[in-house]
Parts: sequence; structure tokens; C-alpha cells
Amino acid sequence: MKDELVEIREFKSIGDDERGVTQEFSIGKNQSEFLCITRKKDTISGNNYHLGIENSLSPKRFVLLTGCIELVYRQVDSHQKHSKVLKAPCIIAIKPKVIHAVKAITDILLLECNSLADIQKDNFKVLV
Repeated sequence: MKDELVEIREFKSIGDDERGVTQEFSIGKNQSEFLCITRKKDTISGNNYHLGIENSLSPKRFVLLTGCIELVYRQVDSHQKHSKVLKAPCIIAIKPKVIHAVKAITDILLLECNSLADIQKDNFKVLV
């Protein structure tokens, strides 16, 4: 699922048997640092955007490993909001200058594909 602001990619299933499911994914760039984040049901995170000055934030990528979220977003220079309900597992790529917020519909586990230092250099808090 892709639009001009956000791209969502599902994992590729490569095995399924009595032990469980095996899936593969790629974040599409050479990434060495990640943040592992849990959020509780009904919490909201984000309400920010990035200019993309750090390579890891152009685009901003998340890997939703467990749970279900509502992703709400809009372009910085627009008041038109978009919303998508997403179920794990999936990869979420958000372009620079897109204000975004994540509401945990269930408890969630996600990987943020950047370091904390990257965010501290390129983070602007704005409500979606």
C-alpha cells in the first residue's frame, strides 16, 4: 500500500508449519542502529516530523512486529489528514516533512529504524 506520503509493505511469508510462521523483510537500506519500542493499548506517540537530514530519517521507517495501530499523518504544509489502520507485521516508511502519529489500538512492539541521536538532530513536534 503506497501513497505519496507513506508506504506500507507486508512481510513475505517463506514458511508455515506446526512450529509457526517464518517471514522475511528488508528495510531497504544499510541500517545499523534501531530503537525497540513497546506501547500500551490506547497510547499515542509521535505528533512530529523530520526534515530527512539524517539518512535514517529519509524516509523514516518503522517495523511493526506485533499488534495493531492507527497511523495518522499529513504533509507539513497541509491540513488534510490521512489515517490507516495497520496490523503487524509490516514496514512503514514515512517521507520527510510528513507529520505523523501512532495510536496503539492494541499493545504493540515496533522497531524504529534510526538511532536516538538521529531523532534529536532532526525532530519537530507538531500535532497531526
